[in-house]
Formats: sequence, structure tokens, C-alpha cells
Amino acid sequence: MRSGWAVAAALAVAPLGCETRPKAPALTTEAVYESDAAGVRFVVPEGWVTAGRTALPPGTYDRPIQMVGYRSTTGRAELDLYAVDLPAGQDLPGYLDRHAIGADKWAAKGPGKAETIHGAAVTRYTQTGGKKGERTRELTAFARGNRTYVFVLTYATADGTARDLGRRAVESVTWR
Repeated sequence: MRSGWAVAAALAVAPLGCETRPKAPALTTEAVYESDAAGVRFVVPEGWVTAGRTALPPGTYDRPIQMVGYRSTTGRAELDLYAVDLPAGQDLPGYLDRHAIGADKWAAKGPGKAETIHGAAVTRYTQTGGKKGERTRELTAFARGNRTYVFVLTYATADGTARDLGRRAVESVTWR
């Protein structure tokens, strides 16, 4: 009798550890993102969920590496943070012409604007996309030593709420 119960228990537990299909990570919410490797911290837009997260690999990055991504639960807004090592003297828009972030086509909406966020110099670029410019993408670049960290905020041009939430997150950035 004992061996029958042992076999039944083993068969009941076996399927739990044998799944071979990959699963997407669960979407989670968090109030603050922090990366010890990059030394960056910022407040996540309220109500947005984590859509991806990567630990920075060692070495240099000849293409943008996504560190973290967030998605709005109420619309089509996104906020992503990338790390890239730009070649000396290379500006971000010129670099992204050859190493695009995402598959969509974007057009520059004027030159980059120099700003300061919590004492850190940044350059903010605005781009438009879609057939009638119905999508906007703001790239906010922080140069930190040889590495550039780029926040990419994408939203429907008419969605001022998503724009404001994303901008607040970027403006909350602090560096160690």
C-alpha cells in the first residue's frame, strides 16, 4: 500500500518540474527602479507595469542595450531605459540613424535641447512617427563617463497624461 501512495505522489508532483515551454515574465508594478550597476534610480510612472528587465552585461555596448521597460496599462505609452557606448564625437541622433531603437520610423522634430535634471546635464530629442505624426517619442540622454543612458518615452501625441507621467519619471532620475 505504501508504495502505491509513493508512486501516486511522485506522478502528481512530476508535471510541476517538467514544463519545457518558455514563459514570458509576469508583468509587475514597482514604485521605483534602481540599478546598482548603472548607479541610477527613478520613480516609475504610477499605474505602469514592468515589461522587461535586463542586467547589464560586462564590457562595452556597440548597440543600445535595454535595461528596463515599462508600459502604460491605460494606453499605448512606453518608457524604456537603454545603455550604449557611443563612439567618440558621435551624437545620439546620428548614431541612432544606423542603430535604431525599435522598428518604427521616426523623424526629428527640431534639434536636441540641453537641459539639467538634478544637476546632471541631459539632451532631450523629440521625434514624431506614424502617417500623420500621431506618435511622439522623446529621447533623454544622460552622458555618464564613456556610457550614455537614454530614456525613450513613446506615447500617442494627443495623450498628454502619458507624456506628463513619463516626463515626471525621467525628471526624477538621480545618479550615484
